[in-house]
Amino acid sequence: MDQIFVLSILVSIFSFILVLIGLPAQIKKNYNEKRSGQPVITILIALGFYISQIALFFVTLNYLPLFSFCIGFIMWGITLGQYIIYRKN
Repeated sequence: MDQIFVLSILVSIFSFILVLIGLPAQIKKNYNEKRSGQPVITILIALGFYISQIALFFVTLNYLPLFSFCIGFIMWGITLGQYIIYRKN
């Protein structure tokens, strides 16, 4: 089996787990507490990371982990929206 393919599967699995468990839990916690649990710099760094990874996947034609990283970008976007909404609290 090709090493890149195996690593792509591992990246996909772990990022998908993070996206399906970690980020929704953070979003729910933010909603319940009516405040953002992350500093804005952390959110912006995460969004930059996801954008760069998505671009890298397109450039290298490695589309396997793309789906989970797109969902992660959307989830961090929601977290940024919560930060903006709740920043006055």
